Amino acid sequence: MRNAWKEVTSYQELLGNLIVTELKLRYRESFLGFLWTVLNPLFFLLVLALVFSQIIKFQMENYTMFLFAGMASYLMIQQTVLIATGSIVNNQGLIKKVSVPKIIFPLSNVLARFVDHLALILILLLFMVYFRMDFNWSLISLVPLILLHFLFSLGFSLMASVAYIRVRDVQHILSIGFQAFFYLSPIIYPTGVLPKGMQKIFLFNPFYYFIQSFRYPIYHGQFPPLMIWSVTFFLTVVVLGIGLWVFYKKEKSFVFQLS
Repeated sequence: MRNAWKEVTSYQELLGNLIVTELKLRYRESFLGFLWTVLNPLFFLLVLALVFSQIIKFQMENYTMFLFAGMASYLMIQQTVLIATGSIVNNQGLIKKVSVPKIIFPLSNVLARFVDHLALILILLLFMVYFRMDFNWSLISLVPLILLHFLFSLGFSLMASVAYIRVRDVQHILSIGFQAFFYLSPIIYPTGVLPKGMQKIFLFNPFYYFIQSFRYPIYHGQFPPLMIWSVTFFLTVVVLGIGLWVFYKKEKSFVFQLS
């Protein structure tokens, strides 16, 4: 962690340029540009809200906010990891020519994606106003929670970017895996609708803790319980630690593997 911090601070200008370039390339020649960051998940949200609240008659108070809070948490991790998986391979031309810390590339992808996510969080807060949800001090917990989502996504992305160098199927595997976990996580339904035996299975799903931690201040108007905080923090430290260890262990061989 100390080495990573030194490298990032030494090349912060390059990091900033890479973030700006990533954002420009993503929305180049797009009429709506940055708005697609919000429109895509909002469209998906509205379709799910319509299907589960009106057609299937899945009734619960403020279901749209329940769904939005869970989706925002999940998308912060899913979209970030899928984008950052190709960060080393996509920048192999620069990596082969210039001697720079390789961690700059996945980090720039993750940071650029979180710029998008912050816009989504702003829309989420506006939805809270529209649905007359309570604004209280528990919303302060969103700041450390977003940071935990960021660090968890970074650790996950570091592992995925290393694996993608040798196995190009990784991105497809992750995409399928995230699709499966979307329905295996309590995003579109509360855990209370499931039998008690099945509810225990969620305790082994890492996304469960991130989703619940985000939903407490937004939907329930409460600070997340200590257990949720503890497990979320533990998962973040473990995934980030493993990600950094794997990345720095393989970093010196990137140039040879990309040849």
